[in-house]
Amino acid sequence: MFLDFLAQLRAYYIDRDVQPTFQSVILAGIYDVKNLKRKIRKDEEHKVNSPWNIASDFKVDMSFSKKDIQGMLKEYEDDYYTGMDMEELSGLLYDYTSGYPFLVSRLCKLMDEEVSREDGFASKSAAWTNRGFHEAVRMILLEKNTLFESLVGKLTDYPELNEIIRTLLFTGKTISYNADNPAVDIAEMFGFIRNHNRKIQVANRIFETRLYNLYLSEEELRNDEILKAV
Repeated sequence: MFLDFLAQLRAYYIDRDVQPTFQSVILAGIYDVKNLKRKIRKDEEHKVNSPWNIASDFKVDMSFSKKDIQGMLKEYEDDYYTGMDMEELSGLLYDYTSGYPFLVSRLCKLMDEEVSREDGFASKSAAWTNRGFHEAVRMILLEKNTLFESLVGKLTDYPELNEIIRTLLFTGKTISYNADNPAVDIAEMFGFIRNHNRKIQVANRIFETRLYNLYLSEEELRNDEILKAV
């Protein structure tokens, strides 16, 4: 269905001088239009070719800055009067998430709704602290959510992505950023990595820890199977 939809858009574009059509169409999502073939078809011949060739770069930075996060916390504080140190908490949220919107929002939601009900945290005021933040980090690293399910699914779908993340986490090897490298291109498209001073880094500390724990668990299970076989 999606391919049919794209084919219609392309046909309208080609016939635009004959028949009036849309002035513009915006498709917003994680995939660049040139990479849709990579997702939909397995043919190596068509792996990176774009049949549409009318995409424009999307330059808007969708991540939150520390200032953005602090503004959100101020709005919350105006409603709930927790007495939080907004400078400290906005810094912690940014340091652990690099401004990834889902992670910022999820950690805040955990502090507000879950940490504040935990033993040792008698109120929202106790939850919106350094200790409460780290309790929220512990929770998010253990929970199952749609973001982490998607991340793990991408590792399965793209072996080259899995390999580059493993290399970053376990070898300490420095990998130069090169957008022409298919593995780097995929990892950046999905938000796994970032370009830091022309070197590849895992996008944020939450992703880094979650993925490290995943690989460590897989390795433990693999070793258990080897011992059973012996």
